[in-house]
Amino acid sequence: MAKVKERKPDMKGWPLINKALYTYINLTRFPELPEKPAVGKNYEYHPEGAVCANGEPYHGCLRLGKENKLMIAFSGGGVSFDEYTAARPNTVGNSGQTFYSQEVFFADIVMKLGTYGRSRQNPFRDWSILFVPYATGDFHCGTNDFPYTDLNGKPAILHHHGYKNYRALLSKIKELVPNPEKLIVTGFSAGAFATSLLTDDVCGEFPDCGDVTAIVDSAIMRREWRSVAENVWKAPKEISDRLTGDEIVTDSLLALHEKRPEVKIMYCCSKRDAALTQFVGYLQENGNWKPTARTGDIFQRDLKELTETLSERIPNLAVFIFDTPDKSSGDANLTVHCICGSGAAFTTKADGVKCVDWMVSGVNGKPLKLGLGNL
Repeated sequence: MAKVKERKPDMKGWPLINKALYTYINLTRFPELPEKPAVGKNYEYHPEGAVCANGEPYHGCLRLGKENKLMIAFSGGGVSFDEYTAARPNTVGNSGQTFYSQEVFFADIVMKLGTYGRSRQNPFRDWSILFVPYATGDFHCGTNDFPYTDLNGKPAILHHHGYKNYRALLSKIKELVPNPEKLIVTGFSAGAFATSLLTDDVCGEFPDCGDVTAIVDSAIMRREWRSVAENVWKAPKEISDRLTGDEIVTDSLLALHEKRPEVKIMYCCSKRDAALTQFVGYLQENGNWKPTARTGDIFQRDLKELTETLSERIPNLAVFIFDTPDKSSGDANLTVHCICGSGAAFTTKADGVKCVDWMVSGVNGKPLKLGLGNL
């Protein structure tokens, strides 16, 4: 399949550093997936008909490993849940209040990093990996074309095609790795919400794999989600039906455990996550988008409740709560967002244990609860 030509954005008004970054990313992109991919080499795959939120072509990334083990990793990039958020995408040349990524960006770079990459430090370096970029604002579970009015007053469509895109990528990796002996489903930020929502779906496609681990990296958000999943995203019914409360990760992981108790569930987050705290202010504090010490306190309280609820209902839950400061948060005293997929997984510790070692221990059936004292 020939690589789909993507439209070059209008960079008028972009800062020079953003123009340089865009050029660098495109110069370092992977080759298109050939008919017979080589082991250990990164590729892009462009599913036919797959699109981003803005209608531009969508692609994923994959690499075949030496071992018959598979990691499916979902990327993050915000969320859209109504017309207001739909009208405020996060683009490279944009600034101000923005809510979601509307195009594939950084995917090829992220595939080289941390526990997704091939460094000697990475214990998963010889696994096959499917990296699912995020460009649809729907936690990777939408099928809808959502109409809204853009900031110029013109009618527009947000293509909430996250579920369609993910399934197209999943079909391809199944052709290449049909029967993995071990399977990790993971993701960071919006991809962590996807991990909670879609691990059951992935398991259904690999019914003979009896060793599955879900690793959720930095996800918690309170609001009424069921109507969003049903009416805005048009997620599959089996996904939206699980959303019975006001916290989407709690609902999803409890439902996953109830249906598939054999799946090992791992949860990681920093104690006052700077990025997620923005949504605390927006959703729980009258639209306040700027993180504050108060919204940090609310987040920390909600995170404590989530870990306690999940630990009570999922006895073998693995937990890693870390406290790396977000230096840009000032007096709000917040902490950094995401860790498992980055190089920080090799250095950041909770209770003296590195994040990557916590991951390996959980994947091998020895769950650890670390850093709960931070809450």
